[in-house]
Amino acid sequence: MAEFQPGKKLVLIDAMSLVFRAFHAPMQMDLRSPSGMPTKAIYIFVRTLRKILKDHRPDMVGVAFDLAAPTFRDKLFERYKANRPEFPEELAVQLPYVRRFCQAMGVKLVEKEGFEADDVMGTLAKRGSDEGLNSFIVSGDQDLYQLVDQHTFVLKPRGGSVDRESFIVSMTPGEIVEEANQARLATHEPELTEDQKQSIKKTEEGKLQEALDNVKLSNVELESVLNVIGVKPSQVVDWLALTGDPSDNIPGARPFPGQEPPLAPGAKKRSYIGPKGATDLIRKFGTLDKALENYEQAEKQSYRDALRDFNKEALLSRELATIRPDVPLDVAPADLKTASPDYLELRALCQELGFTSMLREFLQEAPVPVEAAAEAEELSTPESVSAWLNALEEHATVAIGLAVEGEESFAGQLRVLGFSDGKRLATVSATPGLLEPMKLFLSSRAHSKAVHNSKLLRILLAKNGVTLAGVTDDTMLYSYLLDPLALSHSLEDLMLRRQGRKLSGSAADWADGTRQLAALLVPEIAREELKRVYEEIELPLSSVLADVEAFGIRLDPRVLAGMSGEFDKDLTGLTREIYDLAGQPFDIDSPKQLGDVLFDKLKFPGGKRLKKSGQYSTDASVLEGLAEKHELPRKIIEYRTRTKLKSTYLDALPKFINPQTGRLHTTFSQTGSRTGRLSSFNPNLQNIPIGDEFGLRIRSAFVADPGCRLISADYSQVELRVLAHLADDPVLIEAFTRGEDIHARTAQEIFGVPPALQNHEHRRMAKAINYGVVYGLSSFGLAERTGTSKTEAQRYIDAYFGRYSKVKEFIERLIEEARTNGRVRTLFGRLRSIPDINSRDVPSRNRAEREAMNSPIQGTAADLMKLAMIKVHARLEREKMKTRMLLTVHDELVFESPEAELERAREIVEAEMESAYPLKVPLRVDIGVGLNWREAK
Repeated sequence: MAEFQPGKKLVLIDAMSLVFRAFHAPMQMDLRSPSGMPTKAIYIFVRTLRKILKDHRPDMVGVAFDLAAPTFRDKLFERYKANRPEFPEELAVQLPYVRRFCQAMGVKLVEKEGFEADDVMGTLAKRGSDEGLNSFIVSGDQDLYQLVDQHTFVLKPRGGSVDRESFIVSMTPGEIVEEANQARLATHEPELTEDQKQSIKKTEEGKLQEALDNVKLSNVELESVLNVIGVKPSQVVDWLALTGDPSDNIPGARPFPGQEPPLAPGAKKRSYIGPKGATDLIRKFGTLDKALENYEQAEKQSYRDALRDFNKEALLSRELATIRPDVPLDVAPADLKTASPDYLELRALCQELGFTSMLREFLQEAPVPVEAAAEAEELSTPESVSAWLNALEEHATVAIGLAVEGEESFAGQLRVLGFSDGKRLATVSATPGLLEPMKLFLSSRAHSKAVHNSKLLRILLAKNGVTLAGVTDDTMLYSYLLDPLALSHSLEDLMLRRQGRKLSGSAADWADGTRQLAALLVPEIAREELKRVYEEIELPLSSVLADVEAFGIRLDPRVLAGMSGEFDKDLTGLTREIYDLAGQPFDIDSPKQLGDVLFDKLKFPGGKRLKKSGQYSTDASVLEGLAEKHELPRKIIEYRTRTKLKSTYLDALPKFINPQTGRLHTTFSQTGSRTGRLSSFNPNLQNIPIGDEFGLRIRSAFVADPGCRLISADYSQVELRVLAHLADDPVLIEAFTRGEDIHARTAQEIFGVPPALQNHEHRRMAKAINYGVVYGLSSFGLAERTGTSKTEAQRYIDAYFGRYSKVKEFIERLIEEARTNGRVRTLFGRLRSIPDINSRDVPSRNRAEREAMNSPIQGTAADLMKLAMIKVHARLEREKMKTRMLLTVHDELVFESPEAELERAREIVEAEMESAYPLKVPLRVDIGVGLNWREAK
């Protein structure tokens, strides 16, 4: 044996052990590539491999794989591993990428036909020991403990609850945001605020990274084996021979499957040797052979019976469990020295699989050589600006980048413009003197323009008195239409995913990146048949939204200040009541103090401590459960509700008033949802509560300018009308065409009660059923919404589909389309991928089916609203009206109109919204007018 080399490490990784653990990691939804391929096992494996390389810094690394070919064990025992289920298809497609990642990271693959990965690792570990190396085997399998000696160790991902926590992976952050939104929309609650969305995304990204960073590898050494199993490493094989290994169909000291002897008279079951019994026997006898030879000395009758009756099975089990140290390998430990990573291959893999954050890390470690951007010319005089623009080739497309100071919204300031025509790059400071010679170019349609987020550029240019026209390519909108499930559509992330390079801070480089992306995405838009929704909806809408954001809406802070004062008084009174009920003062906002009061002092039932903090959980579900029987939790819920409303709306909204304009300028996002709906943030004006007095009072703070009125135009039951059109259901079409109350009609169809005899409860139930179908509610979900039993809810659903049979056929077609194509479309061609539609995980598949049902309906309704916005905006401009669109809130548009043109504006809004697109049923709009939003609503 060679002299021991302190510090020299050989790490051997059991690939399939880690891959299976990653594949079966508890999570709510699979991670997937842009093409829809599952990637969870790849992602977690690569993250784990990177952590091993970083934390252990091995000199040599080998990743051992099992091959599909039979091994010597199959010849010994034909039923070896025969009980294993079929290899998961969704894992099989990931294995080639696992191998490619290993090789690209400079790690060698080791495998040998006729042998398992355990044998390969055992052989290399022995050779490593012979060469004076410390060998570390990374695996979760206990059978590898037989290899442990003074220079060979097993690195085992920690088991039990830590094991689950180590590998826990949540839904992708974007999925979590969308799922939260769907839950709120199903109950007609406002969408999440943009701040809430970003907070959720950040939290979930952090959870995923923390989970991966916290993968702990316990170092199993000589003493550890004794502590864990109770025997020495040299005795592990004999221990396994007695216990067997059900995962490999190794019987142990028990009968082969299907050959169990009959039970003794009166016996309920036969006892065999389990892990504890095997430990006791090996400790007593030392070896399997001695235990079999002296079986009569075993303490328990069941042990004696098993050793006597199943000695052949035990001996075969030992042979099957023994890891071979003499596999004829062509590779030695010295051949496993890590090589330099192939960053070009890593870049390609990350781009293909959508691993943006991982790609960024690889680029930071060793930037991939990419084509350097041409040096940008700084245009510092009006003459140089004019000369650069005059040299543009006829019909050339010019990409524009921008550098913004402050927020990327109306509140920001344009500082630098960058230009790229494919041959030249230039930057221009956005000063009045340099913007002047650009005005004609920017406002002309003679040259096509490519921009990433043209809405933002349009807003910031308008603040400088410059009009933007001629935009043909908006790469942000292209990205969103092609992949609405993507977490980010930023130019920086798109360049990483698509081009594999980091953008510099230069506006010219951002312009050139936009040009490159446009060249990639335009053909994809055409191939995916998305030109219509881009050219007729999303691109023209960006201009409308720019005007809406720039105009803003007036807010009267005095109304909110008055309400805030009322809330302060209410909260003071609630605080006193809570103290009296608790019998002591405490910090109501402190979950720890609240938990101690509820569960330690007052001894309320159901107290559960959180794992990390050790504190009692006092979240909404806990308090709601307690509030059914106790007054104190009810008061705390009320306190929390009022505190949140005060901080979220009453105190927060006035802070968004722009000091220059005196108005609120929210930012609308065209890429914030997966179904095509718009969202808004800073502030989120789509999230103001509806259906209660508080929400109405908040709306009264949104006021018209003097001499003007607000107009509220709200589509009536637009999603149900879309459902009638898409499903071509004659009963629904007839009801809408005749102008019937659709909820009353459904109540009549399901309950058999004519509208004249219906009460509030009939209509409430019918409304829940109508919208429950749109949102794909199950009988369980509908039961929760209506307060009925699951059986009764299912009866309502069956009755609904019995009366509206075309709706049922339509929904079945949508689900089948999703299963076949992996995606669905709206009426106008908008795409939404449904990656889990064929998942074997039932909850994931059920969720995917709901998405397949709901997305075309909700997405078409969103497209209709966008078309209406475009048409109304164009008509108002065409007639040179001073009426301005202020807000879009789900199915509602809000306008400010001078009193002199109020009636005409109302006519235009109603006419254009109701004729946005010809459906098989009429679109109807409810219109109100008032001095404030509450009055208009």
